[in-house]
Amino acid sequence: MILCGVFDIRVQLIIKVGLGVSVAFLTVLLVAESFHIVGAGYFRFHPAIVFEIYAIINLMQIAYEYDPQD
Repeated sequence: MILCGVFDIRVQLIIKVGLGVSVAFLTVLLVAESFHIVGAGYFRFHPAIVFEIYAIINLMQIAYEYDPQD
């Protein structure tokens, strides 16, 4: 995603797949951290979970609204 921004690559498929992979990775991290909080009682992950939920929503909104023809 950084390379798409730096080199001004506007291939819609590459950008949408990159955003999808980013959302999938953050979702996996969110699930893994939830297992630590619920199962092990390790409550230090709460700020990270709030940030990850915000990042997932933000990336999904960017992917939905992305239009390379603008």
